[in-house]
Amino acid sequence: MDEFPCSDKLNEQRPYEEIIRWWNVPYVDELTYEESGEIGVCVLDGATWDGPRLISEHATFEEAVAAANFYVNHSDIWRRFKEPYQPLAKVDHLIDMSSFIHGKLAKMDEEQLFEYMFHWLPKVNKTATPVLEAS
Repeated sequence: MDEFPCSDKLNEQRPYEEIIRWWNVPYVDELTYEESGEIGVCVLDGATWDGPRLISEHATFEEAVAAANFYVNHSDIWRRFKEPYQPLAKVDHLIDMSSFIHGKLAKMDEEQLFEYMFHWLPKVNKTATPVLEAS
């Protein structure tokens, strides 16, 4: 069950196991070669609402692997496949639009906006074991 996350599926409708396995894990997707002639690096991180987003494309598999490693090494939330899942997503760039997103006039802080937009992410208990229940 280590298949990459599928596209064209609402993130909040994904099985918890898929989210826990792939959330914030950049991966090399050679299937992008069929469309663009280059090998893609993708990540399921909530930046798109219906699947992983394409971060970059590369001429060779080795370049794509190096890019994926670079992204993990220079991100405060992206992780390697074997590292523990954490329910994290960037929302700071959306703070100024939060009143439009939420439909209220009051602007939300980062924590409120994260909870509003990503309430469906599986929670983690204190032992870093994902809790597989709906929130």
